[in-house]
Amino acid sequence: MEVHHHPHVEKKSFKEYLLEGLMIFLAVSMGFAAESLRESLVNKEREHIYMESFYKDLSNDQTDLPKLISNIVLQQIVPAKSLPRLFHNSTTNTKADSIYYSFRKLIRQQGLRGFVTDRTMEQIKNAGEMRLITNKEISDSLIDYYKDIVYTEYLQQSLLGYKAKLWDNLPLVLKSEDYSRSVDSLNSVYIAPEHSYLLNADPLNVNRLLIQVEEIGALSLSIKKSIEKLLRKNSRIKKLIEDHYHISNE
Repeated sequence: MEVHHHPHVEKKSFKEYLLEGLMIFLAVSMGFAAESLRESLVNKEREHIYMESFYKDLSNDQTDLPKLISNIVLQQIVPAKSLPRLFHNSTTNTKADSIYYSFRKLIRQQGLRGFVTDRTMEQIKNAGEMRLITNKEISDSLIDYYKDIVYTEYLQQSLLGYKAKLWDNLPLVLKSEDYSRSVDSLNSVYIAPEHSYLLNADPLNVNRLLIQVEEIGALSLSIKKSIEKLLRKNSRIKKLIEDHYHISNE
């Protein structure tokens, strides 16, 4: 009967096993390190792109928000201050052109969102990548800035409520035909060539209107201050971005 002999297999030493294990460990570790480095470089690049985009948005706000402040002053604060004086000694027989003009201005309003660029904040929030902003001071400042925008928008919504109440009471004092003549074909407010007169100069009705005008003026002033605060924060954040990321308008 034929006898089969198994080939002799030389066993590896402990040191050889240890060396192989160490080589595998190093290969895996280097793979992880390379992937981590690649991801870190990609994140750094994305962070810089986001910062450039934020910087442009903030620059747009610096240009546009002063225009809104100017509109608030001309359309709300100035008329609110003028109307008590204009109503002084006014009767149904005295010319009320400036009163109609001031109320037309006061009723109008331009929304904050038309003067704010928040595309980058919306993009980074939707992508869940706020974590990419590694500078905590800048990250926290940006979040605070856009929270203040939401708060200012809330104030504007409250202002619309006050204006709606004023609108409801205007027919107590103003004539509809004269009121309609205080805007031109382009819907711009102006003083009509034909003189306007009050429908009613009853002190109680006038007093009601002037109280509402005062509320609108006071809240408009608060909104103006809130936007001015936004601009100060805007300048500070831009300076932080310039210093940390070496980004500028140039």
